[in-house]
Amino acid sequence: MTDWKKEEQYVYISCVDVARYSFVSHLSDALRREGISVFVDGDDVLSKELQEKVQGARVSVMVLPGNRTVCLDKLVKVSEKAQALVPVLYGVIPLNEEWLVKLDSRGLSPVHQSRKECSDSKLVEEIVRDVNERLLHMGRIGIDSKVVDLENMINKQPLGIRCVGIWGMPGIGKTTLARAVFDQVSGGFDACCFIEDDDKATDENRLYRSLVEQLVKDQPGNSGTITKLKLRRDKLKNKRVLVVLDDVRNPVVVESFLEGFDWFGPESLVIITSRDKQVFRLCRINEIYEVQGLNEQEALKLFKLCASIEDMREPNLHKLLMKLIKHANGNPLALSTYGRELTGKKRPPEMETALLELKERPPFKFVKAIKSSYCTLNDSEKNIFLDIACFFQGENVDYVMQLLEGCGFFPHVGIDVLVEKCLVTISESRVRMHNLIQDFGRKIQIESRSRLWEPHSIKYLLEDNEDEANGIRSAQGTEEIEGMFLDTSDLSFDIKPDAFVYMLNLRFLKIYCSDHEIRPVINFRKGSLHSLPNELRLLHWENYPLESLPQNFDPRHLNMEMLRTIRLSHSRHLVDIDDILKAPNLEVVDLQGCKKLQSFPPTGQLLHLRVVNLSGCTKIKKFPEIPPNIETLHLQGTGIRKLPLSILTSLAKSSSSSQDLGKLFCLELKDCSRLRILPNMANLELLKVLDLSGCSELKTIKGFPRNLKELYIAGTAVRKVPQLPQSLELLYAHGCLSLKSICLDHEHFPMHYTFSNCFDLSPQVVSDFLVEVLDSVKHIPREHPQELNEALAFSFCAPSHTNQDSTLDLQLGSSVMTRLKPSWRNTLVGFAMLVEVAFSEDFHDATGLGISCVCRWKNKEGFSRRIERNFHCWAAGKVVPKVQKDHMFVFYDAKMRPSTDEGNDPDILADLVVFEFFPVNKQTKLLDDTCTVTRCGVCVITAPTGNTSLEHISADLSIDPVEFSDNGVDEVSRVTYDGLQEIDKDLFLYIACLFNDDDFDLDPLIASIGVDISSGLKALANRSLIRVSSNGEIVMHSLVRQMGKEILHKQSMLP
Repeated sequence: MTDWKKEEQYVYISCVDVARYSFVSHLSDALRREGISVFVDGDDVLSKELQEKVQGARVSVMVLPGNRTVCLDKLVKVSEKAQALVPVLYGVIPLNEEWLVKLDSRGLSPVHQSRKECSDSKLVEEIVRDVNERLLHMGRIGIDSKVVDLENMINKQPLGIRCVGIWGMPGIGKTTLARAVFDQVSGGFDACCFIEDDDKATDENRLYRSLVEQLVKDQPGNSGTITKLKLRRDKLKNKRVLVVLDDVRNPVVVESFLEGFDWFGPESLVIITSRDKQVFRLCRINEIYEVQGLNEQEALKLFKLCASIEDMREPNLHKLLMKLIKHANGNPLALSTYGRELTGKKRPPEMETALLELKERPPFKFVKAIKSSYCTLNDSEKNIFLDIACFFQGENVDYVMQLLEGCGFFPHVGIDVLVEKCLVTISESRVRMHNLIQDFGRKIQIESRSRLWEPHSIKYLLEDNEDEANGIRSAQGTEEIEGMFLDTSDLSFDIKPDAFVYMLNLRFLKIYCSDHEIRPVINFRKGSLHSLPNELRLLHWENYPLESLPQNFDPRHLNMEMLRTIRLSHSRHLVDIDDILKAPNLEVVDLQGCKKLQSFPPTGQLLHLRVVNLSGCTKIKKFPEIPPNIETLHLQGTGIRKLPLSILTSLAKSSSSSQDLGKLFCLELKDCSRLRILPNMANLELLKVLDLSGCSELKTIKGFPRNLKELYIAGTAVRKVPQLPQSLELLYAHGCLSLKSICLDHEHFPMHYTFSNCFDLSPQVVSDFLVEVLDSVKHIPREHPQELNEALAFSFCAPSHTNQDSTLDLQLGSSVMTRLKPSWRNTLVGFAMLVEVAFSEDFHDATGLGISCVCRWKNKEGFSRRIERNFHCWAAGKVVPKVQKDHMFVFYDAKMRPSTDEGNDPDILADLVVFEFFPVNKQTKLLDDTCTVTRCGVCVITAPTGNTSLEHISADLSIDPVEFSDNGVDEVSRVTYDGLQEIDKDLFLYIACLFNDDDFDLDPLIASIGVDISSGLKALANRSLIRVSSNGEIVMHSLVRQMGKEILHKQSMLP
């Protein structure tokens, strides 16, 4: 079998002549015995040719003279070019300090150095081991799972001649993966060859010759020229052959050479790597493995290895490096290049400068590969590529195709070509382009300036600055501009009236604000716009400041028949939109915030219209005929008094005959303050979201769609909510001040519901409801197993009342302890957590209110363990500016339970677990005393075989609830701790330590705390040192906790 390790895969060694024929000779021989090719450089100067050698080496070893200062400049240059650098200080001791300073300044440590106790042979072993590890790590990071996937793909093929393609963008690791598979399986073949840079071999007419040489050079009797025919018939017809053709770009020669692969023996394997999917199709390879990028953890590991960074704990440094890693987006070539470029840079400002430079200068090898792919595109495909790079990254693919089709670029074919060449991807119906490829495309445009996206350069062209000379200068070259996307977030200026006069070829014009909290100030000082280019295919102008478009503007190229989307949101002077009827294929109309819009035309003829957004159009009083295929209808904040006649007509029909609203998915009537009644909507079978929030006059709801999932009725005047559908997952009823009752199917509760500030719900109704809620939680593991993987599977909120104590037995304070039964070890599903929160009069803006829950325990070695989760109190995106009185929150999260990092059940000392709760804001920072946790509790949820139940602890302990007396503080001060038995003292101190989250040495206590602590808990409860609730929860008074802490502190001070 031919060794696949090519000369290009080598280790570079730099040394001085003194060491070249002694120590370095031994080192070279040792590396070669490991199958590693070596290139030795004995020059003091790093020439251009040698720089290329350093760049090509997987690892560079610099053997530096320990007592001399030569080669300092060479060290700097090698460290800048090397993929990975191993410094070796060799020679007489003591080492020259200048070397150490220079190494440290480059972020390198003297990895290996001569020592009295270390012989040269021992030093060689250390270096070889280090080089091997670096080669392994750099080559294997993120590759093992891909090797398994590819081998599985190969093994699933029939036992004939198997063929597989490896496809991916430049630098993604195609060659590395092919080599790894080759190395792993080549031992099972009669003959093997790995042809690198297949196109180069083809261009130089070496493909056939290389294959022949590698496949038959070890066969006896092979001398002289062997014809292709003889090779087929006599040498390989019955041989199991492994062939890898790497980086194939010209499939014609390869396909002709292989000719269906029928000249290989059975069970042969052919692997071809390429960045062009068309190669596999022409070579008749159907099994294609797409190489994915590294995940974040793998990317970070590779980057740190290449940059020689070990400590990333400094926050600014970590943030900067993660920004660079995100930009590389899992591409190993980019990550390793960036890592090498940052070697030796330690300070964040220095790294930030390097980061900006690297983003402007993608890796040369990557750019060369992308450029070669780009050059194979025709003019139409190049235009599509550049439009996506400059304007349409992440946009909906159908939207992009509509625009490009209007430009005559044939995008249905062109985008497929870009996908096959790994220049773009389609993911979740959106066009994606790798950051490095986008950088390449935008750099082309920076040179030609036909597509503009930089805000300040666009401002320079458009701004009305009354400077005639500047105006003339800014007009020069504008006729070449084809696209302009202006983000006005950080801008404020006036546009000159003739700004677009010379932009005769402008196809795309988009003026928008990416930060919706900022209102941009873009105006026309003279109150007019002279013209817009007639070639426009896209006109998107948010907050358009004028009442009309220029009179001479001819929108024929906007092509109303091809128009799919109209977005004129917040157009302050728009009063008429009847022209949309001229666009028969219109799908989306967004007129949000057009406050002067008087009416919306009947759109029943627009058969493709799916989304209408009239939110904030306050002058619209009625909605006419509704489109037949409408899916989403936003009428928030309009003046509508009742639902559209078409909806009412549809509701009056049977579900079998009703076609008008059969596809309505989302109906938003939020803040329709004049809406009073909602008819029965059962026939709207596809309606999933109904938002009636803020309909303050709405008193009657007659029925809901049977498949509804989300219902928002906050701020309505409803007194009774009719039977809710079993499909409902979220009910949001904040501030329904008149609400007295609600009909719920107890077998099918929603997953998330909110009744905050619903004070007309009686205490008994809320208490009974809470009991039903807790009982319903137990069904989640059995009936909704998929919910266990959700961040929060269940939540509930309602006003709290003092007489709920008897039902729920909540404990005073913000923490509670629970003892887990040993029998629950294999059946524990999670905990339902109950938290009562008191809001003061000064509390405002609860939009980001959350509850932080901390679960703490100690393992049987006494080490503290904890998990923490933050639960949002309100539905996503909902605003609750003011909360009155106390409220009860209930959360269920299956992941909020003790576990190890591997997800296994942990060892818990004495089976005791503490839950602690804190109110936090949107940024998860603790809130002040205007919002406090007053009571809390937990319920254990277990799932026995065939049944799921809600369990308590009291039966296991058999302890009657013990209350502190009215003068509890005085009683605590009289507790006779000394009267306890020693084993009970240890249990008391452990419980106090766990409650206080202290890190005292618990070794003296661990030995005495047994498996069964029931008797000890009884003893502590009888002396009022703890309280055990009817639910089995353990509570300890704060003064008692403090006493335990003081005792532990005194014991820790003893010798």
